[in-house]
Amino acid sequence: MASIKAVKTRQSIIDAAKAIILEEGIGALTMDHAAEKAGISKGALMYHFKSKRALQAALVEDYAAHLDAELSRHEALFDGSPEETLVPGFIEWFRSFDRDNHGWASVGLAIHSNFVHDEELMRPVKAWYEKLHARIAALPEDVRTPALVAIMALEGFFYSHKFGVDLTNPKLKIQAWHYILDNLVHSPAVKPRAP
Repeated sequence: MASIKAVKTRQSIIDAAKAIILEEGIGALTMDHAAEKAGISKGALMYHFKSKRALQAALVEDYAAHLDAELSRHEALFDGSPEETLVPGFIEWFRSFDRDNHGWASVGLAIHSNFVHDEELMRPVKAWYEKLHARIAALPEDVRTPALVAIMALEGFFYSHKFGVDLTNPKLKIQAWHYILDNLVHSPAVKPRAP
């Protein structure tokens, strides 16, 4: 089992790699640059990541874990069953992402656009989406299609933001989210949890 120090060092390297992506683009991510950014020797970096590919794989895993944590965090804001909280949680996730995504839009864009054809590297992200779509498929038949349409519409909001083409007026976005909740989801029993 890895020591706490090793886990922290590993995460600091991943954070340094994300910072390089945010500041200079994924093309600037090298083992030397990641070590320098993390404030460690290249040998120390290579103790944790034997190759650039191993570092890239860790970035993708970190991104997939982020997706999972964010959806869970935003669903937890609502009372109701998982089938009732999925779409409201997804909407609330995008609302917070739209306000300040802490660089995850750029990281996600870099990962998707650079590794889209690399099945092995993208496996954690694909697994996250498989889990999401399995949740949708398990919904009662009368809500399955509306939930799928709602989630795909919200994915459109996410991706237009990531690609820098989110030109939708903020007021219209809010109207669209209300439309999704009122006309597709029909779960008035779901209410935000009290703070």
